[in-house]
Amino acid sequence: MRIYFFITAAVLLLGSCYSTRDLNYVQSDQYSSSKVTAFHNKRFIYEVQPNDILSIRVQSLDPEQSAFFNIENVGGGVMFGAEASMFMSGYSVDEKGYINLPIVGQMKVSSLTVDEIQRLIQKEINKYLLDAIVLVKLVSYKVSILGDVRNHGLYFIYNTKATIFEALSMAGDLNLTSNSTNVKLIRQIEDSGYVEVLDLTDPKILVSPYYYMLPNDVIYVEIAKEQTVRQNLPILGTFFTGLTTLILILNYLDNYNRN
Repeated sequence: MRIYFFITAAVLLLGSCYSTRDLNYVQSDQYSSSKVTAFHNKRFIYEVQPNDILSIRVQSLDPEQSAFFNIENVGGGVMFGAEASMFMSGYSVDEKGYINLPIVGQMKVSSLTVDEIQRLIQKEINKYLLDAIVLVKLVSYKVSILGDVRNHGLYFIYNTKATIFEALSMAGDLNLTSNSTNVKLIRQIEDSGYVEVLDLTDPKILVSPYYYMLPNDVIYVEIAKEQTVRQNLPILGTFFTGLTTLILILNYLDNYNRN
């Protein structure tokens, strides 16, 4: 009986231990601190797609003239949240890839980068205003982080060069039960969706085309299978304890009846 309890306690103790093997990011025995800096990733430049929202502001020495090109900030950011306010005061790219800019008219912006759109609009605004400055930002840059993270949800990114690690940090990082070697990234490019399985423990993630986030990316973090087993060990321990107790009682009753 005592041996059984010692074995059960040992199993439960081992089951509650966590290994850092599948938890630590960017693991390798083949690089030193000097070699880490050698990793290089040419960032994928995002091209605007239909349904994106652009913030376009025109500034000049004559505010009354530049006001014709600017959409008023609906609600003043008081009744609406920051993201909702930007959505209401932004330019939505239609299904054909166009926006409708006051006075200028329709402009094709899909398949262009934000910098290219800014230069294109600047060229058009120069026809109407002198010394005007055009500012273009992508305000529909959001990612969804789901699964075994501390704070899953929808997050808006205000950095055009956000990495997958920065995105996960917004969600409070992975839990100890997370499987960092099998993280799914769901990405929408035009009319097609792609699912890529990423190993966050592999240094090659730094040069992966999925290292930098794109608008509307979805990150799904699975719980590790071995962690699921560990979580079930206390239940199994309780079950076997009860089963052993029942066997002992039945054995005692059987011996009692014989005597």
